[in-house]
Amino acid sequence: MESNRFDRFLPLAGVLAGLLFLTGLILLRNDPPSESAVAETFAYWQADRGRHQIIALLLTPLMAFLLLFFGTGLRRRLEQGSGGSGHGMVAFGGAVLAAVTFALVGMLEAAMTNAAHEGERQAVYTLNQLHSYDWLGWNAAFAAMLLATGLGARRNRMLPTALAWATIVIGASLLTPIGFFGFILLPVWLIVVGVWLSRSTGRAPEPVAS
Repeated sequence: MESNRFDRFLPLAGVLAGLLFLTGLILLRNDPPSESAVAETFAYWQADRGRHQIIALLLTPLMAFLLLFFGTGLRRRLEQGSGGSGHGMVAFGGAVLAAVTFALVGMLEAAMTNAAHEGERQAVYTLNQLHSYDWLGWNAAFAAMLLATGLGARRNRMLPTALAWATIVIGASLLTPIGFFGFILLPVWLIVVGVWLSRSTGRAPEPVAS
C-alpha cells in the first residue's frame, strides 16, 4: 500500500513542480537582465525583500525536491518495455541537473537579497550577472530530460504519440536560439505529462513492435 502511494506521488510531483515553476516565472518576470546598470540592479534586489526571500528559500528548493521525485518516476516508466535502452537514465540525469540548477538559483537569490540589505552594491551586481545566465543550466538539463522522455515514449508508448512528439520538439528547441519559447512551455509540459502518467500509473506501457 505504501509503495503504491509512493508510486502515485512520483508523477504528481511533476504537476506540483509545474505549478511552482509557473508561479516562479510570473514572480521573476521583472528580474534585471545582465545589461542592467548597477544602480537599477541594486534597487530591484533591495526592494520587496520578503518576496525575494520566499522565492529563494522556499520556492526554488521545493522545485528541486519535486523534480528529483518526478525524474525518478520518468526513469521507472521509461524503463518499462524499453528493451534496456538508456532513455530513463538520461531523463533522470536531466532532472537531477535541473534540480541542482534550481538549488543554485535559490542560493544566488538569497545571497543577492542579503547583500542588497547590507548595501553591498557591487556584490549584488556581480551575483546578478551569474543569475542572468542560469538558463544555460536549465536549458541543458531540460533538453536532456525532454528529449530522452520523448524518444523513450515513442519506443514504449508511455505517452500519446502527439504528446511524445511535442516533448521532442520542446526539448530540441531548448538547444537552439529559440530556446526561450521552449523554456516558457516547460511548466505546462510538467503539468500535462505529470497528469497523464498519474492516470496511467500501474499500467505497463507496451513496446513498439519492431
